[in-house]
Amino acid sequence: MFYRCKSCGGNVTYNPDKKKMICESCGNEGEPELISQDKKHVCNNCGAEIEADQIDLSLKCPYCGTYVIFEDRMENEYEPNLVLPFAIDKHKALDLLKEKFAKQMFLPGNFCSSSTIESMEGLYVPFWMYDLHTHVHFEGEADKIRTWEEGDYDCTETSTYRIVRDFDVDYDKIPVDASKAMPDAMMDLVEPYKYEALGEFDAKFLSGFQAEIYDENKEELLPRAQKKAKKYTESYLDEYNNSYSSVKPAIKKIDSKEMNSYYTFLPVWRYVYRYQGTNYEFFVNGQTGKAIGTPPTSKARMFSWFAAVTFSLFFLAEMILYFLEVA
Repeated sequence: MFYRCKSCGGNVTYNPDKKKMICESCGNEGEPELISQDKKHVCNNCGAEIEADQIDLSLKCPYCGTYVIFEDRMENEYEPNLVLPFAIDKHKALDLLKEKFAKQMFLPGNFCSSSTIESMEGLYVPFWMYDLHTHVHFEGEADKIRTWEEGDYDCTETSTYRIVRDFDVDYDKIPVDASKAMPDAMMDLVEPYKYEALGEFDAKFLSGFQAEIYDENKEELLPRAQKKAKKYTESYLDEYNNSYSSVKPAIKKIDSKEMNSYYTFLPVWRYVYRYQGTNYEFFVNGQTGKAIGTPPTSKARMFSWFAAVTFSLFFLAEMILYFLEVA
C-alpha cells in the first residue's frame, strides 16, 4: 500500500518537522488517500515488481520513488503494537553527525558532504520492549569504618553489620532490537529515547522511511532484556549499600519475570560512509539526535599536517640559527 495525495496524485510521506503527512510533490497537507495492495510486492503506483528481502516492510520503489508498505507483512504475529515517530529529518541528522565529529583531527574532507547524502537512510528498526517484574534478595556483611585522632594516636573503629535487602522493581518497556542486520552494541548506544512519545502503531509513520519486520523473536531476546534489568537493579543495590565502607555479599538473587512484551518500531538514521574501500556505519537517534560511530582517519590530511608542522619547525630552527649568526 501507499499514501496518495488527493490533490496531485503524488506520494504523501510523514514529515518529522511538521509531525504530519505532506505530499512530496505539491506540499498538500490534507488527508491522503490510502491505496491498498492489489498484488503482493508490486508498486501500487507504477505497477513495477519490487525486489525485496523477506524482512522488508517499507521501502522506496526504485522506479518511481514511491514509498511502498507491504501490508501483508503486518498481519498476525507480525502486527506491530507501538511506534515512536521520527522527530528529526535527514538534513538535521547530517548536521548532528558533522557537529559530533567536526573536531576530530584528520577527518576526510567529504565526510557528510552533499555528495554522500544519498547514503543516509531513515529506518524504523524493529524492537521488542518488555515489562519486567524483578525480585531482589540480598544478604551480606557490611563494615563502617570511623577514624579519628586522639592525642598522639590515630584511632580506627570498625563496626560490622548483617544486612538484608529484599525488594521488587517493575520495569516498563525495556527495549531490545530485533533485527539481525543491525549491530546490537550500536542499537544499545543509540538509546535512550523519550519513550513517553510512544503511541499505537499507525502505518502512516512508515511512509517516507524504510522498515523491516523482526527476525528475532521475543523469546530468544528476553535474556538480553533481563540482563539490562539486572544491570539497573545492581545499581539500585549499590545505592542502598553506599553508606557502608565495604560490603561482602553472601546471597544475591536477582530474578526477572516477563509481564508483557510489545512489538515496536523505533526511528534510526543510518549513514554509511565509504572510504578507501571500507564502509563505516554511523547511527543517529531519529528522535533525540544522539549520534554514534567511529570515523576513519584521512592519511593524506595527517601527512599534510605533519609536513606543515615539520616545515614550520625547520623554518623556525633556521631563523634561530640566522639570528644567532648575525648576533
